[in-house]
Amino acid sequence: MERFSNAERFAILVSLASISIAVLGNRTQERLLAASVWPYLSFASGNTSDDGKSKVIAVSVENSGNGPARIRSFSLEYEGQTFSSASALLERCCGFAPDNNGNFPVVLTSPIVGKVLRAGEQVTVLQLPHTEAIVQGWTKLDKARFSFVYKACYCSTLNECFEIRSNADDPVPVAQCPVMPREAQWHG
Repeated sequence: MERFSNAERFAILVSLASISIAVLGNRTQERLLAASVWPYLSFASGNTSDDGKSKVIAVSVENSGNGPARIRSFSLEYEGQTFSSASALLERCCGFAPDNNGNFPVVLTSPIVGKVLRAGEQVTVLQLPHTEAIVQGWTKLDKARFSFVYKACYCSTLNECFEIRSNADDPVPVAQCPVMPREAQWHG
């Protein structure tokens, strides 16, 4: 005695094929959605203003991806040491010292941890205009910036997280961004 008729076998086969197609289609849709909101951080530095008329060293982070990047951690390393402030970095790399009032040269900084960068958005984390009073230190910074290593952990709107280092080729997917103590975060 046959368990299933030919028509029933055909119906079961069609049902299994339909389920397989639906599962594969769903996976494809998930990958397309993830790609459409995928953030990608990139790092840049330069020594002239955007208009090319003045000397200014700028270090920036840009979201070169398709979707928003939620920045969970960011650090700047020089010669194996992590810096959270521009004053400590400038003192170590370039010989800057505070003046008699305890002030450093005019340096513009911006914290980045906790920000959400839209696709194509850029944040300048360090900017130092050239002045005659700081020529020697400015020149040292211009050379030292090529030795800086930037490290960030960021997440997409789908909570897919990535760690990236400026001295590595690609971001590495991580389950979640590690918690970075506030005093270790770049605050400028």
